[in-house]
Amino acid sequence: MYSLEDVFNQALADDSCGGLDGVGYQGRISLGVKIIKDNETNEVQLLNTSYGEHYREVSKNEYEVFKEKGWEHGIYYVSLSNSRRKLDLIERKIRIEMNGKCNAKQIQKLKNNRQRNIEKYSEISNKLNELNNG
Repeated sequence: MYSLEDVFNQALADDSCGGLDGVGYQGRISLGVKIIKDNETNEVQLLNTSYGEHYREVSKNEYEVFKEKGWEHGIYYVSLSNSRRKLDLIERKIRIEMNGKCNAKQIQKLKNNRQRNIEKYSEISNKLNELNNG
């Protein structure tokens, strides 16, 4: 079991993270997860960046994954969840396009996007399996 401070320190040590320090806080980002620590209160917060311009705090379930398994497991878990959500959205858009305008160019674009997301999902899933088994 890890504290959020432990998880933040793991993110600091992770070479794959990008630094996002700002006024009054330290931050790191990897695979769509931003972790920030307030310099005054030492409060640590985890944000999911895949929702566009406005980041959302990760869910309670996702916080638990970070606390139970650490930074690396947590970012893979959130990334897989984000990929599943994006794939569902792409599938809905393909169905709408097929039942509507049937724009072949748009359908192909969506299918290509779906394939890229499937490849990313598979890559992250393999990394998580290696982490669990290694």
